Amino acid sequence: MATPDPNRWGWREAPLKSLTEWPRLAEFAARARVDGLTHTVVCGMGGSSLAPWVLASSFGAKNLTVLDSTDPAAVRAVERASDPAQTLYVIASKSGTTVESMAACHHFARLAPPDHFVAITDPGTPLEHKGRMERWREVFAHPADVGGRYAALTVVGMLPLALMGGPGPAVLEGAMAVDESKARELGAVIAAAAHAGQDKLAFSVSTPTASVAAWIEQLVAESTGKNGRGVVPVPGPGRNSNDVFTAPASGDPVSLGATFLIWEFATVALCEALDVNPFDQPDVESAKVLARAELARPSGTAEASPETLSPKSLAAEAKPGNYVAVLAYLPQTPANDARLGALAGLWSGATGCVVTTGYGPRYLHSTGQLHKGGPNTGLFLVVTADPDQDIEIPEMHTTFGKLERAQAVGDIKALLAKARRVSHVHLRDPDDWSVLSPA
Repeated sequence: MATPDPNRWGWREAPLKSLTEWPRLAEFAARARVDGLTHTVVCGMGGSSLAPWVLASSFGAKNLTVLDSTDPAAVRAVERASDPAQTLYVIASKSGTTVESMAACHHFARLAPPDHFVAITDPGTPLEHKGRMERWREVFAHPADVGGRYAALTVVGMLPLALMGGPGPAVLEGAMAVDESKARELGAVIAAAAHAGQDKLAFSVSTPTASVAAWIEQLVAESTGKNGRGVVPVPGPGRNSNDVFTAPASGDPVSLGATFLIWEFATVALCEALDVNPFDQPDVESAKVLARAELARPSGTAEASPETLSPKSLAAEAKPGNYVAVLAYLPQTPANDARLGALAGLWSGATGCVVTTGYGPRYLHSTGQLHKGGPNTGLFLVVTADPDQDIEIPEMHTTFGKLERAQAVGDIKALLAKARRVSHVHLRDPDDWSVLSPA
């Protein structure tokens, strides 16, 4: 039986603790607005970025943006979305060393003074030290007994909610009313479906809170995908398979507090039924190590990408019960969203498989653990392209474009090391996706 870390259960008390802390967070947000900081940019990955993004999109907040990408175009888009003179930058990293968060921090530090920055990090991390030494506006302690993907109801989600002017007390009180036993029943039902062959998990969500499916995706995928086991979340299109189980997710935005906690309890129960530890992510580090090795190569000596299958050969590998993951190291734009949706439909029709999509490097902190540690049933189509205009990160002796490519190559190598079936296509023209066809 997998033994969960006993020091990772603090999320159960998070609603009450955050409700007690809310007046301080609300006062901090009000003070920032008085000082002219009317917009917030959250720089984080995984749980540190998805919870704020779900809250902002669900409540329709226009004064908060999330950056969870190293794509140069994505960085520039966030930079242009608000005036740095009126922007508060929240650098969120539990470890205090997350490469994407720190790269964004270095970039925006060239545009705004230290009192425009806030840190959310564990006590004693390099990020905490940096924030205090440079006299940032505030350093908030990430609860040490809460893993990143379980932190939505801690300061990780509640500080952004306060900064966007959201109804924190109502959200937290909804979470406090959750019945743990009923929430765990949901996990048991999903586990029973998985054991019966329905190991793909779709979500029934209403329009205002549709984005919560992406948060549940990372919670379930990173928690369950270990030791050759796991449940494959399918938050988007491509569900034409009979191995998909559909679960309810959320209603109105205020109910998100309850939704977060319900799914945390359900996911732990699901992991218990699968006999995996819900709080670790042992296969995530492998891609990071390989990406760092790629970045460490002297300039001009970057190794060619590993040899992989063609898209057509990858599609031919499909078997009943498999799934396809399209992983795009490209900026998330409406045009690329539409292309990914169309491509998912093509691959679903050609293979008969469930199709998931994700943007890199975001998915590394979401579904990356499942891809490498879960069942070997995935077909991985990795898409890269050269940036139109790169951005230097002098403090890290690299650029955003090089960092993004290193992350893509690192993950491809990590997938191949786990004997996964992979196709890597580097687009010569980012607008021409015909080469990604499975036919």
